[in-house]
Amino acid sequence: MTTLVLAGGTVWDGSGGAGRVADVVVRDGVVAAVGPGAAASAGDGHRASSSGVPAGVEVVDASGLDVLPGFVDVHAHDDAALFRPGGVAPKTGQGVTTTIVGNCGQGVAPSPTDPDDRSLEDYSRPVLGGFPARRWATFADYVRTLAEGDADGTFGLHAATLVPHAPLRAGVLGFDRRPADGVERSLIAASVGEALDAGALGVSLGLMYAPGDAADRPELVALARECAVRGKLLVAHVRNEADGLRDSIDELASLGRETGAAVHVSHLKVTGPRNVGGMPAIVEHLDALHDDGVDVSADVYPYDAGSTTVASLFPPATADHGVESLLEALRPGTRSRRQVLDGLLEPWAGSTLENQYAAIGPERISAAGFTRPEHAGFEGRPLAEIAEAVGADPREVLADLVLAERGALTVIVFHTDLEGMRTALAWPHTLVGSDGLPRETGTVHPRLYGTFSRVLDEYAGSGPQAVLSRGEAIARMSTRASSRFGLGGTGARAGGGVGAVGGGRAGGALGIAAGAVADLQLVDPGAYADRATYATPRLGPSGLVGLWAAGRRLR
Repeated sequence: MTTLVLAGGTVWDGSGGAGRVADVVVRDGVVAAVGPGAAASAGDGHRASSSGVPAGVEVVDASGLDVLPGFVDVHAHDDAALFRPGGVAPKTGQGVTTTIVGNCGQGVAPSPTDPDDRSLEDYSRPVLGGFPARRWATFADYVRTLAEGDADGTFGLHAATLVPHAPLRAGVLGFDRRPADGVERSLIAASVGEALDAGALGVSLGLMYAPGDAADRPELVALARECAVRGKLLVAHVRNEADGLRDSIDELASLGRETGAAVHVSHLKVTGPRNVGGMPAIVEHLDALHDDGVDVSADVYPYDAGSTTVASLFPPATADHGVESLLEALRPGTRSRRQVLDGLLEPWAGSTLENQYAAIGPERISAAGFTRPEHAGFEGRPLAEIAEAVGADPREVLADLVLAERGALTVIVFHTDLEGMRTALAWPHTLVGSDGLPRETGTVHPRLYGTFSRVLDEYAGSGPQAVLSRGEAIARMSTRASSRFGLGGTGARAGGGVGAVGGGRAGGALGIAAGAVADLQLVDPGAYADRATYATPRLGPSGLVGLWAAGRRLR
């Protein structure tokens, strides 16, 4: 592999400190040297060419530019996008060199044994997009596929995964929302253990979504133990991010306390008008959990809206058998439809899950992902606006659209306390995750294209919204993320050679330091700006000059 030299740039090494002018020398995908004048050693063993630059050495003049570590997206949904042409371009376009998938308990494996069974894909399509044609008998097989593809550069960035609870549960119980019995629990736990041993970074629970929300405590404890005995993370989209956020965090923390597993809260936020101003108390509670010995962390995306599957707007009973049960419940003229739509107006009795429709109303919920031509004009518009256009009750319109689109819609939900987000981002144990839903057409949330640039451009440094120093923000999005999720930084990684993540990188240097994997980005600080908005979401940041993963140039 060609020796690469980034000469004379300001190196932000991921330690959390300020940048310093230095050269970065890369050999065989690994950082060989960092420091003033390090470029002078780059030609060792190479014969000089007529230009005076040693043969086999590529020199990039980084004067006036910043050299940053590649970013790690700790909360991605690129599970299927990795196998679609251009599927991860939104990530590399914002400097991400490692994507961690399997989040919110959702994933593409294990594949159903019946090749005509599309229940898993129908369930997860609004979040993951279309599934690849390839099938995996076990999730461990999927983990090994990621390691192999990353080793030869197939994906265009590094890919690592958590074990998603829902498809493993569905592989044993189907989509029935009931507690697993002892035998079923053991089968699920054994599949999880096999995947962790194959190199998965931890387990992800989707406790807000069917079928994961039906898991009882013994099942969750069994999964936490699989993590604990291997020193891996238990990650969760908690049950309730509104009125029940503290109780939901306590549920996760109790699993960590009982088993010794380190736990991580996905996309920490407080939602709903009644909870505005509530994040400081949540952060104080998280600090108290730390003081009590619970190893807890979180990730955040820097926006005031979330995005998820349309099925999450409906009561949990409508998901008793996956998407088909939701469609059956909404069938026109039925008693069940009337009950479901009436239930959208008030909190769901007897459920710990939040009713987002009742909390914020159809004015603050936009729909996306339409495929039928007659619905093209509805793309990205609020439900209330769509309902006004067709002259019907928003709930009736919502139900009709779900039926017509076979449940494959996503929603953008403006429910988050933005000041609370800043408070959560400032918490010392917070990382950054995009939670972007990778769809190549239609309206998407801007976080898919702009999460990391938004943090760096708006919430880091000295601006009026900043809550982190620039060096700290870079560390949170690179070295701290790698460390927390078990991704080391040396060239010898578990699961393969240079570039193979699979089981995570073996321990060693992180960031931009000798011996670290050369995941690097070159940024023009004068031109760098976040550009993705709700109106124009498919724009990466300006000012990203170059991107390398394990020394391979991506952009």
